Amino acid sequence: MKPEALRFNFEFSRVYRRGKFAAGRLVTVHVMRRYPGVKQSGYTVNPNIIRPGFCANKRELGAVGRNRIRRLMREAYRFYEPKLPRGIDIVFTYKSKGELPSYSDILEDCGKCLGRLGVIGDR
Repeated sequence: MKPEALRFNFEFSRVYRRGKFAAGRLVTVHVMRRYPGVKQSGYTVNPNIIRPGFCANKRELGAVGRNRIRRLMREAYRFYEPKLPRGIDIVFTYKSKGELPSYSDILEDCGKCLGRLGVIGDR
C-alpha cells in the first residue's frame, strides 16, 4: 500500500507557513509537527504517520528532470524515514542549480538539513 503523502496545495502551504525549515546547497526541507485531530478532506489524519511532499521547479527542469529529482528525494526520504519522529509533515524542495545532481549529493544534503532541524540525531 502506498504511504500517505501531502497532495493538496493547502497542505504544502500549511507546512511552509507553520513549520521550521533548513536550507542546504541543493534541497530545502520544511518540517511541521502535526497536532492530533488534524482533518483532511473530511477524515482525521492518523497522528502516527509521516506525510512527505516533494517539489521541484517546473520551469527550469522540464518533466524528465523534475521526475528524476523527485525520485532521488523520495529515495533519500526512505533512507532517513526510520530515524524520523512520527506525526510530522515534511516537504523537500529542490533548488535548481544547473545540471542534475547525483543521489549521494541529494542524500547528504537532506541529511544535513534534517540534522539542523533536530529531527534526526546525526548531521
